[in-house]
Amino acid sequence: MRNGTAGGDFIRIIDLLGMGLRNLFNRKARTALTVLGVLIGTSAIIVMMSLGVGMSEANMRAVEQFGNVEVISVTSYFWRPPDESGYVESSQGMLDDEAIARIDAFPEVEAATPLMRQYLYVVSGKYKSYGCTFIGIDTRYMDYFFDLKEGRMLDENDTNVGIFGFRMPYNFMNTRSNTRDYGWGWGDMSGDPLVDIYNDSFVMTSDWQYGERRQPGMDQGNPSQKPKLHKFTGIGLLEGNENLWSEYDNSIIVNVEWLKKCMDEDNRRQNRGSGGGGGRDIGYAVSSSSGGMYYSSMSDVVESPYDSALVKVYDRRDVETVMRKINDLGLGASSPLDMLQYMEETTNQIQQLLGGIAAISLLVAAIGIANTMVMSVYERTKEIAVMKVLGCKLGNIGMLFLFEAALIGFLGGVIGILFSEVAAYVLNNYGGDLMNSFGGRGWNVGQDMPPIAIIPPWLIGLGLVFSTVIGIISGFLPARRAMKLSVLRAIHN
Repeated sequence: MRNGTAGGDFIRIIDLLGMGLRNLFNRKARTALTVLGVLIGTSAIIVMMSLGVGMSEANMRAVEQFGNVEVISVTSYFWRPPDESGYVESSQGMLDDEAIARIDAFPEVEAATPLMRQYLYVVSGKYKSYGCTFIGIDTRYMDYFFDLKEGRMLDENDTNVGIFGFRMPYNFMNTRSNTRDYGWGWGDMSGDPLVDIYNDSFVMTSDWQYGERRQPGMDQGNPSQKPKLHKFTGIGLLEGNENLWSEYDNSIIVNVEWLKKCMDEDNRRQNRGSGGGGGRDIGYAVSSSSGGMYYSSMSDVVESPYDSALVKVYDRRDVETVMRKINDLGLGASSPLDMLQYMEETTNQIQQLLGGIAAISLLVAAIGIANTMVMSVYERTKEIAVMKVLGCKLGNIGMLFLFEAALIGFLGGVIGILFSEVAAYVLNNYGGDLMNSFGGRGWNVGQDMPPIAIIPPWLIGLGLVFSTVIGIISGFLPARRAMKLSVLRAIHN
């Protein structure tokens, strides 16, 4: 510090740093205890927030198990929000090629395909599957919605070929065996399936008797009325997970145009007409908030040619926008993000509660910093008086005390961050086993469990800035006291 007049000299930054550090280290025990309070408060907030970030990540991964969050499921049924009386009106739109084309034209949409489902039987020689859903799709967009484990995707001109679901090869049974052993997807998939999807020939039919041993006297019906047999071969296998179930696992994916053609042939053969439409009366029961039941019915509704549709958007932030547009067409829309939003609301509430509890620790630490700095002002009264007599500006004196308070907050923040990293490591490596011993977290065996606590870089920076700012705020009043201290009273005391 240089000598001079009261209005013209400043403490150099290097001198300010040296004096502040020297004053803190001269009171090691008090400084250490104050830093410990900041450490506890900072680490508590970081760990609590990291638990919230970990829960959000776990929520996202859990939702992604049910499907891509950028994919919207579309149905012809649309439920409108309830009115004041709790009445829920439902309607059925027409989910046809025109509707699919309009959805595909939305600027936010990357791909849109119809889904046409038909529950049929599959036979290969003496082996038969009783549980198979044929799903017809627009083959141009198959790679947007499905992943292959092996084989190839469907081409636009593919007919008489299909891609088997992950569990589908294990769903066949030997119809000529007395035991009729078979696996229904959830069975043992460790052995070899009964059929070879690439080299065996398959028959698709709606005739439940086909491939069965008919007992003498069984009604065979009119052979000319029997559904037509549609031959096809397998060209691929969908990706799957033995610990998870998907609606596509026990399905066979085919070209929707080929499936339409096959169903039309069956309908004509059995005089059912084409398309399977027709008017019908549909009634829906909806629970109101008061516990009553309100009905919304639709009469003379023509069935849509498609059961549902899949729509993929470019960005998940556009999911809600596209869903509203689909609703405006009179169609229903749902997305895994619906579930994620509900889970995130719960997570935010828990995180706010945890953060509030942790903030109390930091508030106590702030009080500790203020107490330390007030005591420092009382103990250094003579030093402050000498600084004023030597001509230090009041701002320099206040800056010195603010610097010391900020340094306490900064040191507590740095050590608190290191402590938080250690705590997160312990939670992520040993906390999962403890939580599983108490019932687990709803995570399936064999899956990689997401981290319990995640500390992103922004949380580290936020914790460090927050602890330093808390230190500065806590040192503000002591610094003002030092600036207003009377020189004469200080020398007299």
